[in-house]
Amino acid sequence: MRNINTLILFFLISSQLSFSQDYGVSTDDLFSGGNVLLRKLMKKDFSEAEGSPYLDKNFRNGKIIFNNGKTYDVLTRLNVGTQKFEIKKDESSQPSIIELNSSVKIQMNGNTYKSYSINLNKKEIIAVLEDCIELDNISLYYFPRKVIKMPIRTGAVAPSSGSSSNPKPKWADANEFLINKDGKWYSIPRSFKKLIAKNIFDQKLLKKYKKANKLNLKNKKSLIELVSYFNSI
Repeated sequence: MRNINTLILFFLISSQLSFSQDYGVSTDDLFSGGNVLLRKLMKKDFSEAEGSPYLDKNFRNGKIIFNNGKTYDVLTRLNVGTQKFEIKKDESSQPSIIELNSSVKIQMNGNTYKSYSINLNKKEIIAVLEDCIELDNISLYYFPRKVIKMPIRTGAVAPSSGSSSNPKPKWADANEFLINKDGKWYSIPRSFKKLIAKNIFDQKLLKKYKKANKLNLKNKKSLIELVSYFNSI
């Protein structure tokens, strides 16, 4: 049943996107669902979790960009907990969720985000990724995501007091950089020793590169330079 629903959703999106190639679509049409499948923001109750599921809680200036060249200015933010973009026409309008597919991407804060189907750690997932650099043989992406961390309960029982406060679950960062090399996806570990063990790159060349460069596995610019080097050889 889930596969059937997915096919129906894909058909609806595809039909709307092809429709937009033949007719001019205004911003009002876009937000009424005339160009891409939008649905009203379904609010989930995250009130019990401390922290925020958003990459940035504030709506930022952004663009919806279609493969046919059409672009729309929007206010947007990314809920990394649900991997969904929320968009608004203006500050006073109600937010909606946009379903990304291969025909549409989002620009926000100078970064480009697209939806990818990736096989990571033997699991097939749909993820919103930031395009860091896409080259012929190797590409680098940033996977912004958060997870709910449940409080750790101990066997000890606290003494009774006038008030009780149960520990709350928390939103925790689970961001990571990903590499797509020869059609395979790899997560970039934060230690060089673990990177060597993954055998993504030739070990001798990787050690030589690290010796000659200040490699920071947590830094986008540093990883772009690493990927660019191995793409060039």
